[in-house]
Amino acid sequence: MAPRRGGGGSSSGGGVSSTCPGAFSETVEQVGFAADVLFLVIYLGLAITLCTFRKKTGAGKKLLGAPFIIAVLFYLIANALAMIRAILQQCGTIAYYDWYKWSIATNVFSYLAGWLLLFVVVFTLNSMLQNQKDGLIKTPVKIILLAIMMVMGLLTCAAIGLQSYVNYSQSDLGSYSTNYALLYATVKLRTAYDALYMISVLAAGALALITILALRKRRSPAGDLIGWSIALTFVMVFWSIVVLVWDAAALNNTFWEWETSAALVYLTSFAQVLAFIFIMCIAKHASWSSPAGAHHAMNADAYIGADAPKYEHNAGVNQAYYYQQAPVYTGAGNPMTQPMR
Repeated sequence: MAPRRGGGGSSSGGGVSSTCPGAFSETVEQVGFAADVLFLVIYLGLAITLCTFRKKTGAGKKLLGAPFIIAVLFYLIANALAMIRAILQQCGTIAYYDWYKWSIATNVFSYLAGWLLLFVVVFTLNSMLQNQKDGLIKTPVKIILLAIMMVMGLLTCAAIGLQSYVNYSQSDLGSYSTNYALLYATVKLRTAYDALYMISVLAAGALALITILALRKRRSPAGDLIGWSIALTFVMVFWSIVVLVWDAAALNNTFWEWETSAALVYLTSFAQVLAFIFIMCIAKHASWSSPAGAHHAMNADAYIGADAPKYEHNAGVNQAYYYQQAPVYTGAGNPMTQPMR
């Protein structure tokens, strides 16, 4: 849900030589393109690292399952598309309205990646923590977590559909027209989406913190995850707040200097990358290798006197399986505009 690369854009048209003379000659163009390349390389590095990292995480690799991997790949694709779009614009290979076609693709991948990342944080992580605490995830908790993800999934689909239609209508495939009422509705939907995204992260973080504190009381190794959990929640809430500020500016037709926009691009994108890294660190923690309930049983034994008869504890091992991109430079001298998730 980091700010998305989207919004308006421009191109010098099809009459410019395809040899790209003077491409990225402006500072704003260079800074925006550097962001595309930098985060493309970072996500490529994450994808490559995952190939070997998952094998070393033991039981924690459930946290790095298909949703996590696909989220990384989708953000990688979104950044690659943004970079290619910028190059084609600078070379005059694509016309002005072609920008909107590319934006449809980048928005789809970015929104889906944001939802998958949220799934990992809200459902997968909390399910694994509940397993460590009770040996299984309680049905009411599971229903609540899945309900949150279902609501966010529906909002994600609605946001993708509405944003794609707006971009389509402004391309040569549509009517080259801008329906400002629909555009305003899109911004309001995006604002609601981002607000609920942040609330979901806060709720997931609170549940994770409560569970970890309970594990700390049992002296379980999983109690040591409190620092990573707080850090993960912090970076996700941070970029959510930035995106909401961006949404508020869009609702009020407020435009910032490109330097401000560029700073937000880098801040939110780095926060997004940190979220993936923190999840990987949580997955690698040694506590996941401990059977659920084993530490509770061990602590109970400690209260029995040395000469008193001891009872065997059969610790249940019932661990269940479980699961906006940054403001972008739009090219051709325009400042970075509409955030993307």
